[in-house]
Amino acid sequence: MKSHICNPNAVCFFGFSNVEYARVEGVGEMAGWPHHANIETSKEILKGFIANDDVYALVIKEQNKAIGSLGIHNKSRDSSYKADLQREIGYVLNKAYWGRGLMPEAVRGVIKYAFEELNVDILWCAHFSTNPQSKRVIEKSGFRFYGDGIYKAKALNKSFEDKIYIMTKEDYDCLPLHLL
Repeated sequence: MKSHICNPNAVCFFGFSNVEYARVEGVGEMAGWPHHANIETSKEILKGFIANDDVYALVIKEQNKAIGSLGIHNKSRDSSYKADLQREIGYVLNKAYWGRGLMPEAVRGVIKYAFEELNVDILWCAHFSTNPQSKRVIEKSGFRFYGDGIYKAKALNKSFEDKIYIMTKEDYDCLPLHLL
């Protein structure tokens, strides 16, 4: 594994200068939030990550540098699955690291963790229709298309066409070995 995921309580996430990915214009906006204008903004958001305990840093091991984040949020995209334990995966990556296979690798690790440790029944993942990079990560990770939606990004005061994907426990159990 080229990178690793850690809880933001860990030392690797508290080198605040190491969260530069969140300051890069266009990165957060592709996920529905404005890029961080300053270190104080990053600190406040990190406090929220820690309080919710559902977002993890994607770190380059050799540099102990946070280059992105992954969340496993307690969300449901379809209320007809009420009895099932569901989570939604969200992720963001510094543009300088796009195209290296890091995010698909990290997402597959989170998928394994969600199904094998958290015992979820359903995982959701989505991307804006204008974000082909996230679409490719989702496809490489074994999700299947579920439907279209609208994401209201309150922080940007905008709405985006959303492409929604699903992975059930049964889907996970049938994934090819190279995706596990």
